[in-house]
Amino acid sequence: MTPGLTGAEPAVITDHEWHHVAWQFRFRDQTNWFFLDGRMIRRVELPAPGDPRVMVNDAVDVGVPFVIGGFPHSQDPPFHLNFGTFEGQIDEFRISKTLRYPIADRLSIVRQRLPECGVNIPYAVKLATDAADGSVTWKITDGRLPVGLQLDASAGRIHGTVTEAGPPAFIVVEAQDESGASSSRRFEIRTGAGRLLTASLPPAFVGVAWRAELNTRHLTAPLKWKVIKGKLPEGISLANDLNGMPQQQGWSPFTVQVIDANGEQRQREFVLKVLPRKLLDIGVDEHTVALFDWQGPNGKLIPDRVGDESHTLTWTNMGGDRRVTWPGRARKFPQFTGHGEHGFASAGKGPERLDFRTCKTEWTLEAWIRRGGPLQAFGGTVRGKQMPFHFGHVCGTYDLTNRGVWELYLSDAESPDGSMAPGIHFFGAAREHALENLDPWHRPAGIVGQRQNAGISDTEWHHVAWQYNYAEDLHELFLDGQLIWRMKSPDGRRLVNDRQHDAQFSVSTRLTGYSRYGGGFNYLGEGNFFGQIGEIRISSVRRYGR
Repeated sequence: MTPGLTGAEPAVITDHEWHHVAWQFRFRDQTNWFFLDGRMIRRVELPAPGDPRVMVNDAVDVGVPFVIGGFPHSQDPPFHLNFGTFEGQIDEFRISKTLRYPIADRLSIVRQRLPECGVNIPYAVKLATDAADGSVTWKITDGRLPVGLQLDASAGRIHGTVTEAGPPAFIVVEAQDESGASSSRRFEIRTGAGRLLTASLPPAFVGVAWRAELNTRHLTAPLKWKVIKGKLPEGISLANDLNGMPQQQGWSPFTVQVIDANGEQRQREFVLKVLPRKLLDIGVDEHTVALFDWQGPNGKLIPDRVGDESHTLTWTNMGGDRRVTWPGRARKFPQFTGHGEHGFASAGKGPERLDFRTCKTEWTLEAWIRRGGPLQAFGGTVRGKQMPFHFGHVCGTYDLTNRGVWELYLSDAESPDGSMAPGIHFFGAAREHALENLDPWHRPAGIVGQRQNAGISDTEWHHVAWQYNYAEDLHELFLDGQLIWRMKSPDGRRLVNDRQHDAQFSVSTRLTGYSRYGGGFNYLGEGNFFGQIGEIRISSVRRYGR
């Protein structure tokens, strides 16, 4: 049975006559109402059982046109899906900034989640009703408000200043209108401690202006900021935010303390990574074998900037322009949920240049990546459960059919602290030439520097690079401009690049076969990347550390 049906009939349209339909939504209680010919036929409250998501209308520049009557796909020429396209007539269409049609026939207190209180911070929230007859009076019939708060009986406003922290308070509020009708609802009010919310910083670049906000919650202005341990990079200063123009490459650990007007103190450890300016805009030069920069008029066809048309990337499944911006990079890059329904693959199979076959002495593979978080799709559920993000295919020709040559990945397998490290798989034609799990966690003997610097635990942009040299048989991994891992002849095996195959080069997803606008895309399968992937470049030289 469809959730939320009210029992009003008819609830569906079965004839060819004109009908009036309406959808209403209210942010306060995250409730959807659906109407057919003036009758409310369905009511859906968010979050739904087993799914924490609610509706937040904060998307910017989504690149999707407003359409009426169907879904012409973002292909050229347009491709019309065989489902979801309206057949019939559509008359007046109106969007209003109010609820035009009644949603209740008797007094009802509106469901809402009350905001947290902060100690010694003024607090106010107004309760609301539907279908009130005249003025409404309010009272608490069960429970107590946190110390310092009170309920205004005529306005339905909870206000005041909480003076001490405590456990969550549960209250039952009753509203009564002039007709004598009443309604009750239970609410929870939590008291939250002051917090310094910012947990990590976007990368900075030598000689480029940089700024990062430091966000707090439940701390009373004015705030006083101070570096109490370590020091900021040259050119960066701390006021109400961090800003300036760094002058030198390197990683700078430091601890920030904030003190609010009530004397509350909070502190946080940060690492500000200042990267070489050349990593800000990765382009084509005489050493470039291939470059995918994701820029262009749409997100459907992503060319290799070196010019090989067989390398052009496009959707593994029917999709759309998924490019968005994130602090740390000014350009738009595709965002992936980790479920595998959206990815990119080359038109050609067995691409020689993308398998490093033209790199006769050495190479560099590099990519900008941004981990989305510990749970795929930002914690959303699929088939009733959340999916952790433990391993993500960044790019390569290796796939779930065990074809292909190589794979750049991000993984927390064998991680000592749950952070994710970059790594490489590389396969020759013979089994004894397989090089697997070339990463700091599986092979800690190769770690250069401090172990904790080899992993990624935040959701910022990071530059990763793998370098190899035939003469030395040396593999190197770089993270944000620093060498984090190196190893010669892992397991006593030299790299042999002689494997023939007919797999595609893919980005963000391990394919299960050939995929182009459908086919062998890897929905809910193993190895899909969650987050964003930026520029990918293959070069015929070792670019870093020399």
